[in-house]
Amino acid sequence: RVQGDWGSVPTMSAPLSLLLLCISAHACSGLVVPLTGPKPAVSLDGISLCRVSDGKQVNLGPALEPAKGKTLLVLGTHPADFNMIEYSQRVRTFWPQLKEKGVDRCMMVVNGEAPAINKLKELLDIPDEIELLADPTGETGRKFGVSRGFRPNDTSLPP
Repeated sequence: RVQGDWGSVPTMSAPLSLLLLCISAHACSGLVVPLTGPKPAVSLDGISLCRVSDGKQVNLGPALEPAKGKTLLVLGTHPADFNMIEYSQRVRTFWPQLKEKGVDRCMMVVNGEAPAINKLKELLDIPDEIELLADPTGETGRKFGVSRGFRPNDTSLPP
């Protein structure tokens, strides 16, 4: 027994304490979920998107290979969406600092057509070195597993 402010509490013997510790550790080991980072070069391989600046197709798999330096990939929303505008502004603002930290390429996937994406680029003064890629169907985000937003399968809502 151990005496304290809480009163008298019975104590366990050392072998019993060790046994309970081992049992509880073994029981919890089944709850461990190994977390691995996403592998965009693998999951997005085969998806080719139009680079808005020159109209060339970019296969995201090879473009995201780790051996080619650090690449920032932004999976955005529609060009007129508030979140896309905010992400674009942040990338534009922090691009010099990102380059100082070793990021040598930035690709922003935008769920829209090239003319709308060009308007976003123009309005926000996005530098030419930031690659804007048109993904009118949103296939890239779906393949990567990002949230599809509010009621994605509701056909009564406009896309």
